[in-house]
Amino acid sequence: MTDGDRGASSNRPAASGEPRRSRLRQLLDERPDARSRLGRAVAVLLGTGLFALAAFGALLIWHIVRRGRLIRERLSPPRTVRLPEFPAQEIDRPS
Repeated sequence: MTDGDRGASSNRPAASGEPRRSRLRQLLDERPDARSRLGRAVAVLLGTGLFALAAFGALLIWHIVRRGRLIRERLSPPRTVRLPEFPAQEIDRPS
């Protein structure tokens, strides 16, 4: 078996029903030292995404508060409302 034959056979699914190994799994098996670099890269990517999500949330909250203040400034002052007084009614209580 030559090197070319081995590369071709590793891309085919195994006869035992195991799923085909991904390209990432093959690279990690060939270069175990790349695992730590990959882990750091994934951690940085997740951290960047989390930071972006937090920044977007903060901007959204700031915008809603600001918009509410602008709307409140444009409203006229509240009116004084007086409710009419109802005459007191006698309640018949059974004795």
